[in-house]
Amino acid sequence: MLDLKRFPVICSVGGINSAGRSSFNFSYKRLIIENLNKEKKIELLKDLNNLTNGKITSEIDILNKTLVRKINSDLYDPELLMADVMKVNAAGQLPEGIDISRMYNSRQHPKGIQMTIFGVTDCLKNIGKDWDNEIKPYINPKRIGVFSGPAIGQLDYEGMGGLLQSRKIGKRATSKHLSMSLIGMSADFINAYILGSLGKTGTVAGACATFLYNLDLALKGIKNNELDFTIVGSSEAPINPEITDGFLATTGIADDKKILEMQKRNGEGDNEINYRNSCRPFGDNAGMILGEGAQFVAVTTLEFALEKGLQILGGFTDVAINADGFKKSISSPGIGNYLTMAQSLSNTMKIGCSLKNSMVVAHGTGTFQNRSTESDVLNKVAEGFELKDWKVTALKGMLGHTMGPAAGDELMVALGIWNQGIIPGINTTNKLAQDVSSENLKFCLENTEVEKETIDTIFLNAKGFGGNNGSCGVVSPYFIESLLDKKTLDKHKTMVSETNYAREEYFEQSINGSYELIYKSNEEILDPDIDMTISKDRVTLKNFKDIDL
Repeated sequence: MLDLKRFPVICSVGGINSAGRSSFNFSYKRLIIENLNKEKKIELLKDLNNLTNGKITSEIDILNKTLVRKINSDLYDPELLMADVMKVNAAGQLPEGIDISRMYNSRQHPKGIQMTIFGVTDCLKNIGKDWDNEIKPYINPKRIGVFSGPAIGQLDYEGMGGLLQSRKIGKRATSKHLSMSLIGMSADFINAYILGSLGKTGTVAGACATFLYNLDLALKGIKNNELDFTIVGSSEAPINPEITDGFLATTGIADDKKILEMQKRNGEGDNEINYRNSCRPFGDNAGMILGEGAQFVAVTTLEFALEKGLQILGGFTDVAINADGFKKSISSPGIGNYLTMAQSLSNTMKIGCSLKNSMVVAHGTGTFQNRSTESDVLNKVAEGFELKDWKVTALKGMLGHTMGPAAGDELMVALGIWNQGIIPGINTTNKLAQDVSSENLKFCLENTEVEKETIDTIFLNAKGFGGNNGSCGVVSPYFIESLLDKKTLDKHKTMVSETNYAREEYFEQSINGSYELIYKSNEEILDPDIDMTISKDRVTLKNFKDIDL
């Protein structure tokens, strides 16, 4: 039986990727810009322009600074190792011109940490309630959870890159290099410098399913009545020569030669590379493209969201996680993803969601192997659940593969679909490859309009090296509203209208380029001699609810 009080709901999102920032569905809207009305299009262009410190330029100039494109060697590859040696020149870089390190006192933080600070700030300010005064004081500090981390680590020179390179290039590692390398540092920074949280913390690295592995920790904590409020996410900055070289060795990444060969096979010419369309999920493709990004979501109980008048953007059943069993190689697929997808569909049916108009945001890396294996997973699951023309889209052709946050990119698009009613198409893929299974599927190769209120669930799918499979059903805000009685729903809508006043203030500030990133270094530190009292049954702390032991 569904426990409505403990049902996990999304009350805010925030983040950044090659399409822009996540709050107010901006990154999603970049993917469907052709379908936006004039007002929303102007808002999006203004947001992107101010995000990148741009001067008023043409629409084309602004849009060309986003999504997958030719790598800016000055920023990512000054020694031209990717450009000239590896011949890998396409990636999903953050919008051109953004410099998060200048938005706060970054102190040589790795880029993954910088994006964590940006993404969590975006998420907190998008809630519409002040964290320090309107949320934290009402929650037992033990019942706050933070689960965040990348798939690989903090990879640039300020993190692991510097730790490994320093001696070889005639320098010494600094005291920060080791600690900044740790995958748990993303969660640690959120606790220590943004939330001031004393609750549960950690991360589970699940390769490219890491976001869902972190979400699993949050959902279990909420459903087991251990947590009331959680921040979940992942941040990764993998566009550098070392990580590129690693993927090049797996033959999974699209280099210039492969892209030209793909273009020639498709009658597009082989004289000039179209970097925009270099990654083509489920099509005749050349391989994956790296991307960078950070995605964060605030997940709380339905009870707390109703009590505090928080947005309800959607909800979750469970995250299904399964390994692959015996494998041909560590990077080859196995049986696990069939299990995770089947379990996710079953989980949503158990709470009364209809699968009739559901859809999937697929992992869709753009590799030869993924197009046949993932399509077979989805096709067989659709057949088993008696689904026909099950809609499928994929994002990595436009965003690049952000590694740890990849399923977070999928979540932001799912919420955008319920906001705008448009499925972003797999627009870089003109037609499906011959080895793609599609008997029970309908791949959306173009932006597709849908009746958003009729979609109870959107499924997220993520697959990673080693057999890390995660799938999750995201439940629509319309379905959640249908579970509430009229009196409760009316009261909540009234309270949310007040919450939205604060969100509108953040909207106006941020769309004009003022973000005021939250970074409280050496602030509000508790003194155990002055600010704490311990007894047999409780701990009393300044500015927190008492902790019942």
